[in-house]
Amino acid sequence: MAIPSLLSGATTAAQWPARRRQLLDLLAANIYGYTPDIVLDESLHVAPLHLTLENGLVYEAHKLFVRKGDAYCSMRFEIFYRPQDTPQPAILMIDVFDTSDINFAEPGLTAKCYNRLGYEQATRAGYASVFIHVNDLCNDCPRTYTRGIMEIAPREGPNGWGAISAWAWAASRVVDVLWNDPRFDNARLAVVGVSRAGKTALWCGAQDERLAVVIACVSGCGGASLLRGKTGEHIRDMAGLFPHWTCEAYASYADREDDLPVDQHMLLALCAPRPLYLSDAIEDSWADPHKAFEAAKLASEAWQLLGRKGLVGDDFPPVDTPLQAGDIGYHVRTGGHGLLPYDWECYLTFLKKYFG
Repeated sequence: MAIPSLLSGATTAAQWPARRRQLLDLLAANIYGYTPDIVLDESLHVAPLHLTLENGLVYEAHKLFVRKGDAYCSMRFEIFYRPQDTPQPAILMIDVFDTSDINFAEPGLTAKCYNRLGYEQATRAGYASVFIHVNDLCNDCPRTYTRGIMEIAPREGPNGWGAISAWAWAASRVVDVLWNDPRFDNARLAVVGVSRAGKTALWCGAQDERLAVVIACVSGCGGASLLRGKTGEHIRDMAGLFPHWTCEAYASYADREDDLPVDQHMLLALCAPRPLYLSDAIEDSWADPHKAFEAAKLASEAWQLLGRKGLVGDDFPPVDTPLQAGDIGYHVRTGGHGLLPYDWECYLTFLKKYFG
């Protein structure tokens, strides 16, 4: 059960870019699929709704339309922020779940779906919160995922892109918008995701180096947790239940993870030298927190190669005891699968080190 070497002979920082390209290629070919080079005939961004809520926040509803030939699709994203005179940092939350139960009630949007975003905690701390409905461009369903962006750029062959790659591509299109909006600080953009969106946040951050900090919550199999020796969810489970998430080649490694030429520490390392934060829940055996912690330790080699600190801490931490001394942060909290206010408290503390 040998874990593939992360650096594979790279011994200096100058050698890292070439090794990084190799890792991106291996992960695309074997897990997530290659993101096609999409040349659009038309891309349109509109912001049809701008509201000042009673709690002082500004809420904006945005929509992106993309078209190639006769195929077109659209995606919603929303921004919560407090107006200020200088560009502010922003946290982009990737979400693939239904968010239709919006409630414009005091003290603001209180729909349960928005609790994952933690927009009130984030905006109090001085961050704009961006909520990205990536499901609009690629439906999280094995029967209908090919609608939307995959009508423009179809999944082709065993290494063609899956939904995780499509969602990551969609999130990067929102980065494009923020990058050109003077209200937001290009140097202080973070991406966050929970569960399947946590896998997406990691893959998005691996490919899009404009994202200054990457945060993944309970991302498990195909996310932060090593595949080799893992408990709970395995490739067979993920490829069987959610074959649309990854490239078709990934399923061929069911019950033979040891033959896979990559493992998840390589995905984490693609964030280096940027800050990375991982979190788990102690009752979430399906995700296997211990294997995420082990992956973070192994990935730390990349940060060290680049003159930074990776994960600081040799032993799996006690519950509710964050490790934040290095450029990889980690905590495992009380409870089960999901994203809770405690997680946001830890993320915001970590972000403060880098974003102020």
